[in-house]
Amino acid sequence: MSYELEGDIEKANNGEVPSPFGKAEYVVHGTPASVQSTKAVREAYLTAIKKLLKNTKYLLTGEIILNVTWLLPTKSRFETDAKADIDNCLKPIIDAFTGPDGLLIDDCQLRGLYICWRHINSDDERLVFEFEFQADQYTSKDHLAFVRLDGALCIPVNLNWPKAAIKLWARMLEANQAQKYVLEKLGVPYPAVAGFIGGSQPFHRTRVNGFKVLSLTEFESSA
Repeated sequence: MSYELEGDIEKANNGEVPSPFGKAEYVVHGTPASVQSTKAVREAYLTAIKKLLKNTKYLLTGEIILNVTWLLPTKSRFETDAKADIDNCLKPIIDAFTGPDGLLIDDCQLRGLYICWRHINSDDERLVFEFEFQADQYTSKDHLAFVRLDGALCIPVNLNWPKAAIKLWARMLEANQAQKYVLEKLGVPYPAVAGFIGGSQPFHRTRVNGFKVLSLTEFESSA
């Protein structure tokens, strides 16, 4: 193993950066909250997940695949109706991992989602969350902001970039936005022009509530 990889693994273990292998696993013990659960139950479950993320200093910004495995006692699954249907647990679970203190910005980043349950013989009911992602698509929580372009499109940026980089990036966004409009009018398909926007993935304004959102002028003047 190279010294560089060892350093990346150590930083990942400390929550400074994502795993260089593009995978992360979290285990939450107990019965998952569902959409039918009381507000107190949902908040308690969300809090349990947020505690797992308290030392995570970054947010994933790219597309993500999430695999969820629900391990639960066989008897309670078959002989009671106390367990929620698996589809009713999805929304509270995903919400707990999103936002400024989460692991990802918004659930629109989920490219794939798979959830299943498996029987266990013990009473140690738990959910295992396995995330797959591009290891280099992330940003520091402390310095994250979004630049709002014309309309509602928001681009993630790092306010800790050097002043020269911020000014250059702002000018690039402005120029690329103009080129994008021209190409769209010429009939170029949207996926082909989306790369002109900048960043690993753009977000609609409604997806970044709770984050700092700046105009292009405000971003450039922050340098």
